[in-house]
Amino acid sequence: MPGHRYTQSEYALQQVDETFGNLLYSLEEHHLTHTYRVVFRFCELEGINDLVLIYLNTGALPFEEFSEEWLFNGEV
Repeated sequence: MPGHRYTQSEYALQQVDETFGNLLYSLEEHHLTHTYRVVFRFCELEGINDLVLIYLNTGALPFEEFSEEWLFNGEV
């Protein structure tokens, strides 16, 4: 959808979800159970655990994917 604008908070949340989702996946893959629990507890405390789990379970971010040309000045 060319020209779609994301708010700064939408873009930031998307990046946070993806980062923590990838980190949890990597920790689980390496069987680092204690560290996984600590990171997931941090996600719970920050209130993003549901969004991160959605990303892990479906591979989808809470907002539709974007391309770099969709970002406008002041958006990031």
